[in-house]
Amino acid sequence: MAFELFLAGRYLKPRRNAVSLITLTSILGVTLGVTVLMVVMAVMSGFTGEMKKKLIETQSHFQIRRINSAMNNFDAEYVRQLLARHDATGTPVIQSPVLVQYGRYTQRLDTRTMLFAASAEDLKKHLNLEQYIKEGTLKLGSSFEDDAHYAVISTYMADRWQLNVGDKFLVHSTKHLTELVKFNAAGGIELNDNSSAYLPAEFKVAGIYSLGKSDFDQLVFFTGPDDAAELFDLPWGCATSIYGWGKDPFNQQKLLNDLSEALPGYSVVGWEEANRNFLEVLAVEKLMMFFLLIFIVLVAAFSITNTLITSIYQKTKEIGLLKAIGCTDRSVMRIFILQGFLVGVIGSISGTLLGYLVIRFRQNILNFASMVSGQDLFPKKFYFFDELPAQIIPSDVAVIVICSILLCTIGALLPALRAARLQPSEALRYE
Repeated sequence: MAFELFLAGRYLKPRRNAVSLITLTSILGVTLGVTVLMVVMAVMSGFTGEMKKKLIETQSHFQIRRINSAMNNFDAEYVRQLLARHDATGTPVIQSPVLVQYGRYTQRLDTRTMLFAASAEDLKKHLNLEQYIKEGTLKLGSSFEDDAHYAVISTYMADRWQLNVGDKFLVHSTKHLTELVKFNAAGGIELNDNSSAYLPAEFKVAGIYSLGKSDFDQLVFFTGPDDAAELFDLPWGCATSIYGWGKDPFNQQKLLNDLSEALPGYSVVGWEEANRNFLEVLAVEKLMMFFLLIFIVLVAAFSITNTLITSIYQKTKEIGLLKAIGCTDRSVMRIFILQGFLVGVIGSISGTLLGYLVIRFRQNILNFASMVSGQDLFPKKFYFFDELPAQIIPSDVAVIVICSILLCTIGALLPALRAARLQPSEALRYE
């Protein structure tokens, strides 16, 4: 094997410049293919990792809900005590879509909002919301000093509603709105006789936050649980769900099973199950990107085939001499297969190094491309993050390198078979 490997390495640097250029082109093709694959896989892994991190930051590890009804104060306290016995913690929350009325002179409605009610202490402890406050303070609930109900909105909402700290806005409960009308016997819509006029709740902006997850920031604002209960005509101390946190969000299936058995009539949903469709889409996209971009390496493997075919025609005499002095067909075949293997190894190593450099300076490259094109190539309003995420996973790099080397080696099979079938007399006759 050492003899064949020596000749394979020697043939990578032939005396004929034309063949050297072709060999260099083949290595460059593998290098670029591995680089593109590595960068795309790292970016996709970074997206997935950051999305999971943001999901855990903006959600709980699991949620517990009573089926078809809200939990009263006693139910919520019982669930919290049960969680404590399982080394977990829980927070009662009220969460519901609402309509926001804003605008001092021209009144407008915003239907893209979700009210999230919990105590400020729980939000500090579990969601760490206080560190994301950009303006104002994390002040929630009612204040008897100035007779105001406080809320914390996002930077997106502040821009959309043209509000600052200290400004006020109105919140309409969907429950009250749906009670105003009803369907009659003919299928039409009419006013509900049992309905009564109501006033929307008025909230004062105490703070403005930004979690850096645009879909959450555009949708959710925070307020106190008592104010939310009053808005939705719910008893004080009740909750629509319990947000729970365990020791390990990535290994909590046993905890979820134990809670489900201990809480009949409740649904216990983990964060991965709640976001299953989204996480599956990310996994499928990453897999599809790999299969699509592997064709770049496949093209490079075809160029290796052309390179070796050219090399064989250039080295017909040498192959004949090798066979004349006793070199077997298998040895000749191994020489050219190893040549393709070496091209794959060199291209994979250089591609991995180049890919690491591109990933390392990805933000600088992205900023430069945006400056040259005059367009923002990674706008925050369309993506969840402030900068392009990337995460190099060793197993992904190993799969890319192994696949690239295998494709390059397979690309050398046909020329190797051609070289092995050359007869010494025919190879030397035309030289």
